[in-house]
Amino acid sequence: MFSSQSKTVDAPPSLHIIERRLLLLGFAFISILGGRGNAQQAAPSSDAMLSNAVRVLAYEKSAAEQYAVILATVGKSDTARYVRGIRLYADAKAEFDAMIAELKFDLTTGQYPARSAVFSGALQGAADKRVAFTSFVSHEVVDKVEGARPGLPGVITAVPELVKAITDAGLAIWKAFHDAGKERRDAILTEVDHLQWRSFADLAKG
Repeated sequence: MFSSQSKTVDAPPSLHIIERRLLLLGFAFISILGGRGNAQQAAPSSDAMLSNAVRVLAYEKSAAEQYAVILATVGKSDTARYVRGIRLYADAKAEFDAMIAELKFDLTTGQYPARSAVFSGALQGAADKRVAFTSFVSHEVVDKVEGARPGLPGVITAVPELVKAITDAGLAIWKAFHDAGKERRDAILTEVDHLQWRSFADLAKG
């Protein structure tokens, strides 16, 4: 009497290799799709980009004005140094205000700032003069104060880094303006107007 036994036939090794490759490809495809979805979800909105851009330029304005107030507060003991500091602030204000004015011109005319030699020159001048002013106040005024020294707000100290920061901010504002409707564009122009620096005389009044 013979007993029948069922036998399991093993798949050839090549089939296992193919199955593993298909499985890995499937995981890779899912990972790619998931990565794209996350990237799309993480992409900042136009309003968020505008807010960040305005914040960068508003911080530059605020920090420079605080440096000017500190100059007016502790820098008067050396008249020559004080006058030089005032002149450096005036130069930085003029360059930054010119950059803001050129940005407004590009916004209203539709000219892309990255392609504007005038805007690029204004950016470079603004960065050069701002770094010159804040460095002067830090090293020539505050560092020479005897006793307790006033705290200075942190600022970008390298010109190329500052050029990049304000360039990115300007381009983000331009994009948000370009994508906005009439009412929103008017609001953006008002925000940009507020980025101009106050005069040293006003700041020195306290």
